[in-house]
Amino acid sequence: MTFNDHLQHLVERSLASIPAADIYAGSFLIDNEDDDPRQPTLTIGYNTETQARRSIQDASDQAEARWNYAFWIQNELTVVGDLTSDPAGATARQKWITELGLWYDELTDLADWDSLIGPLAAQIEARFSQTCCQLARTLHTTGVIERSVGRTVPVIVHELEYYEAIARQTEAANPPGLADEFTSWVRNG
Repeated sequence: MTFNDHLQHLVERSLASIPAADIYAGSFLIDNEDDDPRQPTLTIGYNTETQARRSIQDASDQAEARWNYAFWIQNELTVVGDLTSDPAGATARQKWITELGLWYDELTDLADWDSLIGPLAAQIEARFSQTCCQLARTLHTTGVIERSVGRTVPVIVHELEYYEAIARQTEAANPPGLADEFTSWVRNG
């Protein structure tokens, strides 16, 4: 099974396990296990209207309670590529990165990071993010999200921090206009 197939299979399976709730957004949290750019992971989750209402008292305003991941439920339906919980995904991910010609061995001289490893790490990050965005679009197109959640909701493709690239990738991951409330909050605060 290719990494893309593995990714899609686990995400679809995790979405099928979502309980009936007042979900308004899905979360595709991208992170690097052990801060290693060669080990990107995708954590699937969601947030609900109920949670957003509960969080208003701790947030600066309603939009922050709704869109800042720090106020979300922090559920982990699955973590694709995690070395412990998804060793098959971690192996498939390493093979995928190797086939892309981006795998590298640890350097003993940190001075080589900027010239040798930094560009490879940036390409791995870009390809992984692009793959996650394409998967979200596919899940919208095939109706998986709508069947799992009961309606169409945006998938927020993000890290723990938000910035312009997060807004752009979330736009790429969703049908036009679906994530406008989120992207407007990221861009305008």
